[in-house]
Amino acid sequence: MGNDLIDIKVASPPKTSNAYTWVEMHLPDGKTLLRYCAWGVGRVMFSASLFSVNVTRATLKLGIWLCDGFESGVKRLLKVYDALPYAGTPMTQIIEASAVLVEEPLEIITDIIAAIEGKQVMIIGEMGTGKSTLAQYLAYTIGGAVKVYECEGTPTDWSGLEVIGRGENWVAIDQGMLSDLDDLSNQMKIRNERGDAALASTERVIIVEEYPELVSKVGSSGEWLERHARRGRKARRFTILLSQYDRVAAWGLEGKSDLADAFFRIRLGKKALAHAKSLKNEQLINWLKADQSHCLLDDQPLKLPPYREMKAATVRGGSTIVQPYYDNAINPQKRVENDLKPAPEADLEENCSDNDRVLWRLIQRLGGGKSDSAIVTEVLGFTGRRYGEGAALLERLRKQFGG
Repeated sequence: MGNDLIDIKVASPPKTSNAYTWVEMHLPDGKTLLRYCAWGVGRVMFSASLFSVNVTRATLKLGIWLCDGFESGVKRLLKVYDALPYAGTPMTQIIEASAVLVEEPLEIITDIIAAIEGKQVMIIGEMGTGKSTLAQYLAYTIGGAVKVYECEGTPTDWSGLEVIGRGENWVAIDQGMLSDLDDLSNQMKIRNERGDAALASTERVIIVEEYPELVSKVGSSGEWLERHARRGRKARRFTILLSQYDRVAAWGLEGKSDLADAFFRIRLGKKALAHAKSLKNEQLINWLKADQSHCLLDDQPLKLPPYREMKAATVRGGSTIVQPYYDNAINPQKRVENDLKPAPEADLEENCSDNDRVLWRLIQRLGGGKSDSAIVTEVLGFTGRRYGEGAALLERLRKQFGG
């Protein structure tokens, strides 16, 4: 037992290291190298995929930009191409393609008589716009029986027509309107019993100057307006009402839009311009500003005859119409003689027509001291392109009557 010795080795203490001490390094084994290689391959794959995405995005952006540019260029070329003649026939002129707003031409009404025929009418405009001149022109041009309610007129206004209410005679106007209501009822009775044919040639036009003033001063004016608005057209009774105001309240029609719609409105001056602005129609606004004869019939442009032509028609009509009554509310039986007396120096031949005689008497009465051009335009009413026709008529009358 003493021979069995155990060899026990005791670790020696580590040597002190210095700058020249070698440290033992072991190379990684195969498994470790395989792991590093697998990680590196994965990292390269992820980086490559991100790179591919970025490249693809940039390529697509470039493609979109190119597509947008191509589309814009083609559209511009199409504008030029569409401007070329049919089948692209070459032209010697340069074509400039541009987007231009083309405005439709205005459909201008030039025949006011035809436009308002058989209608109830309001003429609306501030002072000095020619409401009375237009109303007188209509009165003497439309023909037939005409009755006028006028509280401020002079004896020379509305010459030859039945005028009621001069001198602010509100009682006479009230009585006249009550008479109109009876007449309207009688017309409707005839129509109901015998039909529309029985009312042929019974038309009558009633003109009222500044109707809104009558609303508060003539008791029958409200019923008069309402019944003429509803029944006047069927009874062949047509109204022309004048006013400075465009508000329905001034006409006593507030809350009665159906009655207001029964009237066609002729708007003059600033009233027409304000209405065109409410329609937001710049073309119509510019047209109204171009000439004082431009106005509106409801929403439609209306060109009136020249002022001198309307005045000439008024003078001519007032001199040839025989007035039935001076004021039938005051002097219902008073007749006025026709003051167109034959001039003593006029040699009226027997074979002359009545129309020629009337025209010659009119020239003698109103043409004294006037030039031939003034007689043609102001007395005979021939203006513009018809001046030559009027000059020929004047010459013929002079030869016919030896003037």
